[in-house]
Amino acid sequence: MDFTSYLLCRGKAANTVRVYVAHVTRAETWMVAQGVTLDTATAQHVVDYTATLAWSNSTRGQFRSALTHWFQWRGVHGPDRAVRVPPQPEMVCRALEDDEAVALVKAAVGWYPHGLMVLLGLYLALRRQEIAVAEWDRYEPGWYRVTGKGERTATLPVHPVLAGELDGVPRRSPWVFPGRYQGDHCAAATVGVYIDQVAAYAGIGHVQPHRLRHTALATANDRLGDLRAVQTFARHTRPDTTAGYTRTRRQRLRDVSDALDYLT
Repeated sequence: MDFTSYLLCRGKAANTVRVYVAHVTRAETWMVAQGVTLDTATAQHVVDYTATLAWSNSTRGQFRSALTHWFQWRGVHGPDRAVRVPPQPEMVCRALEDDEAVALVKAAVGWYPHGLMVLLGLYLALRRQEIAVAEWDRYEPGWYRVTGKGERTATLPVHPVLAGELDGVPRRSPWVFPGRYQGDHCAAATVGVYIDQVAAYAGIGHVQPHRLRHTALATANDRLGDLRAVQTFARHTRPDTTAGYTRTRRQRLRDVSDALDYLT
């Protein structure tokens, strides 16, 4: 069994497997140039190699996880803990303001495929790749079934505005957004380009696809005050992840201050 098969057997998603394999392949190449291998590397070798990586939680965290799985697969008690991982930065909500979201929806309605991509982000909180691979078989009146990170699948309610747009699109392909080549879906990069074009037309400047997800989740939490429901809609495993997509309005801060009235 090779390392790829081992990771798949451990239940890792295909994208995670690719990332982990790439990390250990680069590390092994570097180690060989130092006259050792990953299996025989000392903690100092690992520290020195890690110094060549970006000082980021994601990059170094992925490398340490990849190294841990590598040593487990090889049956080696290796120095994976020698990889220093910086703390994960606090997530900042990047949601659009309410007037910007309204302008974006107005610009998006009736504009296929560009506008429909925007609406899938704003009304279903879909990620860029999830928009690119949207399929008609996943849509039924009132509901859309999405499979995202970690191969988690959820069936989400479709807002009437989005449903109206979906129902008005001719189904000439299994994909909602067919790609350049016959039988394929559009590229994730195309989603970013099209969303940016709608944002420019709406007069709100550059908008990355993930800001639509931030906007959907922050807006829902603002109006419902139900983080658990928003977490389920977002398909997050942990509530603290969802919390990073929400914002605290100034009025809510004022409400907290007013609540500290000890003399009444």
